Amino acid sequence: MSVPDIDAFRRAMRRYPTGVTVVTSIKDGEPRGITVNAFSSVSTQPPALLVCVNREARSYLYVATSRVFCVNVLAGNQVELAQRFAGGVRDRQFEGIAHTTAVTGAPILDGVVAYFDCTVEAEHHAGSHSIFIGNVRACGERGGSPLGYFDGAFHDFGITGA
Repeated sequence: MSVPDIDAFRRAMRRYPTGVTVVTSIKDGEPRGITVNAFSSVSTQPPALLVCVNREARSYLYVATSRVFCVNVLAGNQVELAQRFAGGVRDRQFEGIAHTTAVTGAPILDGVVAYFDCTVEAEHHAGSHSIFIGNVRACGERGGSPLGYFDGAFHDFGITGA
């Protein structure tokens, strides 16, 4: 069975629009976050979701060790946060970043259109990434337009919720 060229795969995947999230966690009192677009609902009974995190990212160790994470769905005006947590800031990521917490202690970023505070139910390895299945312990939402990613760039999707 043949495998497509990695660059061809990346170009094809760039044609699929996704939402943009920052997955946060906390370990030994230090918060950490990573920009992620591989996120999906798994179940409503009980509420569960999945995120995919590169095992070479620092944030991976935070989630794998603490067994908690929060998915922050970014608003259309939060491009700077997406860039910051995509590697724009490696140390002291949360310096000057307003956030709160809910059940697990993982940071909830101010201004997001939704958040899902989770405990890890399971971890599965797939290639370079881990798929974390999270049981949702708390969640919330507000109106606003979500941030999206398409063709290698961030976009305000211009979809507003109530």
